[in-house]
Amino acid sequence: MSKSNNYIPFEIKEKGKIYHDSVSYPNDLDKIKRYSDFILKKAENFITSRANRDFYNRLKIYQVEVNYPESIEIKNYDDESLYELSNFNITYWIIYTYEKDKFQYAFGLEFDKDGKMISEQKFPEYSKNKVFENFTLPCDALSIVKSNKKFKNKKVDYIELAYLDEANSFCWLIEEERDPNKEFEKWEEKTVNLYYVNANSNKLEVVKEKTTMVIACGIGPLTKKGKRELRKKARQKKKAERN
Repeated sequence: MSKSNNYIPFEIKEKGKIYHDSVSYPNDLDKIKRYSDFILKKAENFITSRANRDFYNRLKIYQVEVNYPESIEIKNYDDESLYELSNFNITYWIIYTYEKDKFQYAFGLEFDKDGKMISEQKFPEYSKNKVFENFTLPCDALSIVKSNKKFKNKKVDYIELAYLDEANSFCWLIEEERDPNKEFEKWEEKTVNLYYVNANSNKLEVVKEKTTMVIACGIGPLTKKGKRELRKKARQKKKAERN
């Protein structure tokens, strides 16, 4: 996802494949080749210097997004003047995918027009953690979390590979399943715990909280009160139809 709401996405197009340009799909990266070649080389140098060549070779470029100033209106991708990037104060948001031992991770790095990395770190520094790609198993991380008192009577929503900068390590991020809403079709504030288990040492590094607003909607409510509310609305609807 881009760091801006005012951007044009680009991707490396396969030769011989038919694409249809629109504001919904990424443009051909070759359209900004004289800029993208420079910025991708800068990104490669940054990644290999912080991690190593083996890590970089496992990466694939998913997308390159060019973020324009809000004052620049992007109506469609046919405006060739938008591709003269030296005329704008733009930044590049490069999205990579990483895979090792069937474990996958996606991250984005933002660079200014001169090739300086300006976003948060998204992967370990090799010189301080030379085993950062030696992963434990997610099930081992789950065992650690289940033994934590904060997880009592909780269920797992998902497990994914994430990066924790304060530990300079990849971690297994385990998020709790949130409690069901008490009422149907009403926004409620929900807070869940996020458990970061070191993917190298299997140590629980930190537990963070995430708060979101959630609404219960769809075919079936999640509580007895919700069921009563749904039945009440159904009766009201039938009554209105009869009248």
